[in-house]
Amino acid sequence: MRARLFLNNSEDCRDDGQCAPYSELIMNIFYLSPDPKVCAEMHLDKHVVKMIIEYGQLMSTAHRLLDGKPYTDKTANGRSIKRWRMEDSKIEESLMKASHINHPSAVWVRSNRSNYIWLHWMWSYLCKEYTYRYEKIHSVETRLSDVLYLPPVNISAGDFYPPTPAMPDECKIPNNSLASYHKYYIERKNHFAKWTKRQIPLWYDEGIKQYNANV
Repeated sequence: MRARLFLNNSEDCRDDGQCAPYSELIMNIFYLSPDPKVCAEMHLDKHVVKMIIEYGQLMSTAHRLLDGKPYTDKTANGRSIKRWRMEDSKIEESLMKASHINHPSAVWVRSNRSNYIWLHWMWSYLCKEYTYRYEKIHSVETRLSDVLYLPPVNISAGDFYPPTPAMPDECKIPNNSLASYHKYYIERKNHFAKWTKRQIPLWYDEGIKQYNANV
């Protein structure tokens, strides 16, 4: 089952707070370098477009769960759904709805202020990367740049730690998120790996040659 990204609604959490298991959801934080600028530049073309939406969704979810007021709403087909409303009308209107709240990437970004700030920096650089590669501004940057600038008010303090790998187990390298995401790119994303106006990352270039030699 492919995950659905909802810009204006979210249907993965029921009234009782139970959500679809993260293993069934395509959601991620591609941790390709500890430096958020370099990390953004290493995103392949498809992810430069797609992940601006997903990272915006993850940070929006953090704001809603930590600072919003929960309430029960109805979906278009009449099913009860738990949502979170922001007191500030501008923020409420701009943020995406909470989604995939039990996914490890969503848990990671709201775990502490340092994690949120790192993702926000990377997202900001990714928006600039999108403009550099495609010579236009991503609509999600326009929508979210002001409301995501500051971390949620109620987020905990804490030290940064790498995003939790969200990928098939065979791509995971124990206790090494960075190497896991490099392996994930090399083994599972090679069929659409392209970097417009950027050199292929050295780790990918070397890794894909070795991978192709072994298959």
